[in-house]
Amino acid sequence: MSVDTATLSRLRWRCRRGMRELDEAMRAYLDNHYEQASAEERACFEQLQEMQDPELFKLISGKAREARYQHIIDKMSATMASRT
Repeated sequence: MSVDTATLSRLRWRCRRGMRELDEAMRAYLDNHYEQASAEERACFEQLQEMQDPELFKLISGKAREARYQHIIDKMSATMASRT
């Protein structure tokens, strides 16, 4: 599934958060997984972008779990781990 440039630009802008860790995790998913994702997974990622930073940080840091987002969080974590 191809994604148009305008959509990617909008999503990239929305990946800019108040915390560097969130910025990096969200961009890691967008840059490495979003284009190959199913429509359902893309919708979940966009829902994650709607979350407030404290709630999103809890999910990304593993302090909270929400099953519908876990596959995306796992991909973010794996991508971040492979960069170090």
